[in-house]
Amino acid sequence: MTAEEKRNLEVAKRYEELYNTDVERFVHECYTTDCEVNGGFIRGYEQFVQIEQNVLRAAPQRKMRVDRTHAAGNVVVVEAVLLNSTQGPDWQLPFCAVLTCRDGKIATDWTYAEFSKWPGL
Repeated sequence: MTAEEKRNLEVAKRYEELYNTDVERFVHECYTTDCEVNGGFIRGYEQFVQIEQNVLRAAPQRKMRVDRTHAAGNVVVVEAVLLNSTQGPDWQLPFCAVLTCRDGKIATDWTYAEFSKWPGL
């Protein structure tokens, strides 16, 4: 594993930790200032923080559990599950995120999931 791949896997660890604890730090510490999510659906910090705050208001008990990560060059693939205990103990939304990193942060994020089931979006 290269040094770049190791650094990008560390970003994926912070990605899970900060999503679960502090959405503003999640965006600012994990993503580049000019980040793009899902082809530009979300662009930059301000819009990203606002969307994550909306999600948090709609689902204050939401959590992410990362099951697996895979690194290849500047790309990390994250296999994870969104959990929301207010929807019931068995509710979960699996997703896969393809994260392209630049200088130790996520520059582009393509997340694949059935987001119509996720509150706040």
